[in-house]
Amino acid sequence: MVMGTLHLHAQDQNFWIFLCFGQSNMAGQAPIEAQDLMVNDRYLSMATTDGADRQLGTWRKAVPPLCRADAHLGPADWFGRTLIDVVPENVRIGIVSVAVEGCPITFFDKDQNAELIAKEERDWMNGILDQYGRDPYERLLSMAKIAAKDGVIKGILLHQGETDAYNDQWRKTLRKIYRDLQQELRFDSTAVPLLVGEVVRGEYGGICGHANPTINDIANHYPNTYVVSSEGCLPSDDNLHFSSEGYRQLGRHYALRYLEATNPQLADVCRQKLVAAGHDQISEPSSNLTIQSERNGMTLSVVASEPIVKVDVVSFSGQTVKTFTLGGKKEFELTLKGLPKEKLVLVFQSANGKATTDINLQ
Repeated sequence: MVMGTLHLHAQDQNFWIFLCFGQSNMAGQAPIEAQDLMVNDRYLSMATTDGADRQLGTWRKAVPPLCRADAHLGPADWFGRTLIDVVPENVRIGIVSVAVEGCPITFFDKDQNAELIAKEERDWMNGILDQYGRDPYERLLSMAKIAAKDGVIKGILLHQGETDAYNDQWRKTLRKIYRDLQQELRFDSTAVPLLVGEVVRGEYGGICGHANPTINDIANHYPNTYVVSSEGCLPSDDNLHFSSEGYRQLGRHYALRYLEATNPQLADVCRQKLVAAGHDQISEPSSNLTIQSERNGMTLSVVASEPIVKVDVVSFSGQTVKTFTLGGKKEFELTLKGLPKEKLVLVFQSANGKATTDINLQ
């Protein structure tokens, strides 16, 4: 028997279900700390994979990690905790989370994901896909159907975009996925908002911060769609994922945005509590570092506003593929020979901050 497994039966209108999907930041990448293990009994998560502490298709207390047994702390953790603090005491919160690190949004499109997943060659990603039966959309859908027997679907949370949120096709595919879920789960789309989170901001050194304009634009195109700010949500050392406190803050932002969309009175209560607890401030000033670059074939000429200590070359899946050690130069050239033939992000680091730019070697 799996410890912590809960079995619910009759549908409860006061059991609010939230579907969460995306890539690594939704799965969670930060260390789980002592404060994260103190979870209210009214906060539950649906096991979307098997594991030592979970059984597929059953409820468990929402002790992290929520997504999979091999994941870490993520935004859903403190999304639910923040809601629990302000909703009526007869309301429970349930999370159904499926996330695949580094995946494009198309891995959740039921009409094209099978062919794309079949071509996946990265062993680490295939290991994650195997846990979801190699169909993350179907796993999210099937677990949502089980969850909906016990409660009511109240919202959908997405955190994905580092891989491909740079064009209109990303936005259209995401909307299609939402509509597919709505049609198959038969929920009222006017009552179930889609919440889309910003990635780590560029001013904090986020290597994919240039995805945020596309993410922010989605609310201009579709009804009942809301963008969740990552302001004040600081990154981990890799500048792609959030730190533990960054995830906590992001989860609070998701909760407040949901309440603003659905219950302004509760949103006011939530906002007051967050301000009183000191969660409304940015913890670190923005960097003033600026970069000007010009590419000539396989050489990149760079002029920086501050001496650069090093430059990390990072793939859009978050892997550092090369590091240039400069020792403090404001003008220099980088050779691009030998780098992977794909889209890459250059992370420039000075003594005072970081800045990014991207290149396409495809």
